[in-house]
Amino acid sequence: MNHLDERKQTLKQLETTNYDVLVLGGGATGSGTALDASLRGYKVALLEKQDFSAGTSSRSTKLIHGGVRYLAQFHFKLIYEALSERKRLLLNAPHLVKPLQFVLPTYVWWEKPFYSIGLTMYDILAGRSVVPGHERISKATALDYFASLKKKNLKGGISYYDAQFNDSRLNVTTVRAAKENGADVLSRVEVTSFLKDANGKIIGVTAKDLITKKKLNIKAKVVANTTGVWIDSLRKLDDPNAENVLAPSQGIHLVFDKSKLPCRTAMIIPKTADGRVVFVIPWEGKVLLGTTDTPIQKIEEEPLPLASEVEFLLKTGNDYLDTQLTKDDIESVFSGLRPLISTGDKKDTKSISREEAILVSDSGLVTMSGGKWSTFRKMAEDLTDKLISVGNLPAKMNCVTASFAFPGAEGYSKHLVAKIQTMYDLSYETAVRLVDAYGGEVSFILGKQPKEIKKGTGYFVEEIKHFVKKEFALSVTDVLSRRWRLVFLDLKLAESLAVPVANVLTKELGWKETEKKSSLNELLGHIKDLKKTIA
Repeated sequence: MNHLDERKQTLKQLETTNYDVLVLGGGATGSGTALDASLRGYKVALLEKQDFSAGTSSRSTKLIHGGVRYLAQFHFKLIYEALSERKRLLLNAPHLVKPLQFVLPTYVWWEKPFYSIGLTMYDILAGRSVVPGHERISKATALDYFASLKKKNLKGGISYYDAQFNDSRLNVTTVRAAKENGADVLSRVEVTSFLKDANGKIIGVTAKDLITKKKLNIKAKVVANTTGVWIDSLRKLDDPNAENVLAPSQGIHLVFDKSKLPCRTAMIIPKTADGRVVFVIPWEGKVLLGTTDTPIQKIEEEPLPLASEVEFLLKTGNDYLDTQLTKDDIESVFSGLRPLISTGDKKDTKSISREEAILVSDSGLVTMSGGKWSTFRKMAEDLTDKLISVGNLPAKMNCVTASFAFPGAEGYSKHLVAKIQTMYDLSYETAVRLVDAYGGEVSFILGKQPKEIKKGTGYFVEEIKHFVKKEFALSVTDVLSRRWRLVFLDLKLAESLAVPVANVLTKELGWKETEKKSSLNELLGHIKDLKKTIA
């Protein structure tokens, strides 16, 4: 069955099935909940207005971590839970989530023992971990790990471990896993209203398929609102008098080439002008510098960085680097909006807890927001438990996601990179990218003789076919932003691959010329806007 026929079949199933659980929003929380509920044996549907992970869930700092900065706030329960989830993800998705060493540089004599005390608590909270504990390091070792550190007055530092990941690939892989375990999932579907019974209780939604323009009535015993920064919009669709509970803030990241920021590890900048921490992180062959925490009023589907945020990160980075960064060095930039829930002062978003919250409306709409990628599995477990209670669903299996192996985990090993490199005569960097994206499925996806989308790039036509067939890709932006991460990594390369990608998608999706042009313009317009912000 081709993709178009499969999509038609899913649309039909959405209208003819009485679901136990309907999840609105296909980011981290929504996809995790769809997977959890379907694994427990419930009939689940997952709807996403845009692409899976198009919002905040693809724009994170790429860390699965306990949150070192929460030590100073004594949020030990939050740290313990996140570190427990870090261990699970390292075991369950080893191709997508990997250990990451950090350097915390020290420039005053007392900083090393002071930070060491805090990181000892961090190690204790981690328990029997799959990553090493912290250690104090000399100046020479610190510079060996992070060569571009500012040398003047450097005393040494602390080395510790957390984990990093490819956020949108984990998101899409989770959606795929939900589908493979029985969930009906569909992107480009917009909810227009809620269906309610005579008592005002929600029994489903009306929606519009944004591709075929078909209107849908979808029935469900309980509905989850996991739409991130759009939760209040859904809550007001349910109840026009509902008060806003969101206190959104924006975080941006600047992206540099490794030649400009040579490093073997990540670095944490523990003190900034506004009292937060900033990370410098090697990721997908580049180096990220971020993040900011700027309260915002208007919610955009494609948020853009503010000039003040770019300047703040450049100045903060340069305070700790011998390499002086300028706007000319920026290869890309991305912005994300944090869906924080607050009942108090919404101006100081950095002081709002990142812990999640679940709200239930009088009509039975169950809303979850807050939290972070590190705890998305536990958030999904908690939300599924709440949905079972609110929907009065029959008891079935207990949650099994704590030991669930994600697609690609089977067959993955540390030796796979060398095997794939030899098998296809690839560069080491390309082999690492492919194995880290697809794990044990890489050779199945590439086939016998993969064809590069553009010679010398290390990106392949077979990958795009896989994105369409298994990973719900429907546009040039889906491919270049979220399946490949090129819009996040290298704007010039993303721009150069736009037309070749569009050509493949035209064939795979049966596009007309107008559809191809529209998809191209969407991507190229976004790249143009991003370039303006760093010009």
